[in-house]
Amino acid sequence: MSTCMADITRRICYHLAFQLVLFSLPLTPAVSQMDVSLQGGVHAARLDRPERAVVDRLEGLGLQSAKGEATTLGLRIGGWFSDHWGVDGGLALSTNRSWNGGAPFGILTDQFENQTVFASATLRARTPPDSRWGLVLGAGPALIFHRGSGSSLLTRNTDIGGLVDAGGSVRLSSRLAFTLNLQQYLFGSSFAEPYAGQFLGDPIQPAGSRFRHELVVLAGVAWRAR
Repeated sequence: MSTCMADITRRICYHLAFQLVLFSLPLTPAVSQMDVSLQGGVHAARLDRPERAVVDRLEGLGLQSAKGEATTLGLRIGGWFSDHWGVDGGLALSTNRSWNGGAPFGILTDQFENQTVFASATLRARTPPDSRWGLVLGAGPALIFHRGSGSSLLTRNTDIGGLVDAGGSVRLSSRLAFTLNLQQYLFGSSFAEPYAGQFLGDPIQPAGSRFRHELVVLAGVAWRAR
């Protein structure tokens, strides 16, 4: 009986202590500023092995995605709960139409697409918001979705990773600003098959997991709501 009462008393003390700590902290002000950014730029998709393939032996069609820069569109929405700290989240859609392989006359190979969707959220720090020139640093988790033409050469089409973001801004007015962001996505992909390369003598790259760091450069306009 005494042991039971002691456990109950201990739980009550822990609960009261938690409440005292909680109410002794200054209440965090609600998000006082919201930023909405529309961005466009490029994704330096330098992976030296394909992610997707289209194979149709009856039609004489065999295509594989190739490395190269990809057009990227982005949207981010963020909030600031102090002059220096905030959070944001957003999407970036990367589309690459580069391909290797052969197709019979009449096949529209320009319809081949390799797409990557980056979804991320970051904790951000910034320089004083009233300055004309601003600097923002952020980091947080990210999801990377792989999609496009044909069949995937990956063992999974969704990867979990992280984002490190560095950005600068120039205020055009009290509400509008020009922004430039360098986004470094870090993640690992798993490939289902070895890859011998496109040219004779290229090293064979084994199947399995591979660490990737993908750079996305985005410029855009941010609108600040008060």
